[in-house]
Amino acid sequence: MKDGDAIRPDGGLPAASRTALRGPAVRRLLALRAAKKLTAGHVRVTADALGVSERTVWRWLATAQSDETAAANPGARSRVDARFTVTPEVRGLLALWKGDGRVSPR
Repeated sequence: MKDGDAIRPDGGLPAASRTALRGPAVRRLLALRAAKKLTAGHVRVTADALGVSERTVWRWLATAQSDETAAANPGARSRVDARFTVTPEVRGLLALWKGDGRVSPR
């Protein structure tokens, strides 16, 4: 058993379980929102159960509202290759600019 799988001393769910429950929780909150029954209390309880802040749950809901795939796995980073990569061309330009382009004091 990994440390993340153990039941927490405060009786909370293990980290793996909390992560697995994000999707179902967000989908349920979206259903409540669609029925115009979503309250801040629902978000507060969800945040507490999942071990995240209320702001995080609101952010997940906003993202899931516009992107259905985000509702399946809230909080997960996109697998799209959107990260910045230093290519040989970028490396050459950084060398040409002597770093990041800021003027250094003389």
